[in-house]
Amino acid sequence: MVFISMKTDLYQIAITLVSQYGEEAQTIAMLRAAEYAANLDTEQWLHWEEIIKVLETIDTNKTLDG
Repeated sequence: MVFISMKTDLYQIAITLVSQYGEEAQTIAMLRAAEYAANLDTEQWLHWEEIIKVLETIDTNKTLDG
């Protein structure tokens, strides 16, 4: 159950980034990952790397119907 919850959390963070930053969401996530990597915070760095992977699966260029 923890794995599912973590995946859901990562997806929610990714969606929030897209809603806040649009097409720049992945860039923002990469900057955050780089910050944690520079500070040698491996746990947070890997967390943001996973968010980047989720963002890669989200098509921010979709038009909404309606």
